[in-house]
Amino acid sequence: MRDVVNEIRGRGAELVVVGNGSVEQARAFRAEQKLPFPLFTDPSLESYRQAELRHGLSSTLSPRAVLHGLAAFREGFRQTRTKGAAMQQGGVFVIGKGGRLLYQYASREAGDHPDNRELLRALDDGSREPAAPAAG
Repeated sequence: MRDVVNEIRGRGAELVVVGNGSVEQARAFRAEQKLPFPLFTDPSLESYRQAELRHGLSSTLSPRAVLHGLAAFREGFRQTRTKGAAMQQGGVFVIGKGGRLLYQYASREAGDHPDNRELLRALDDGSREPAAPAAG
């Protein structure tokens, strides 16, 4: 999502990441990755539970997770030491004005991410005023 942060901001929104390591790990990760957006952390995993995101061995070590890892390796990404809850899967949420949920994506396994075009489309759709109810 780092590669679409400018497009997200161009639509009047902000990319915010929630990790699950310690505060110190989050600070180190932010500096190491030179993240150009806010990073928060929830070591308790409560936000992950509330969002009903997957957690466990089967989603972390699935055959598809291995394929995602190989694809990331080919693209130049390298796995470093895991920080935080290694078995916790992530998700993506687009929240509009007034706290309205415009889009949600729960990763099925490690390395599973939504298509960035879906996120941008959700922002575009959410920026439109809801249609007024038809008079009847």
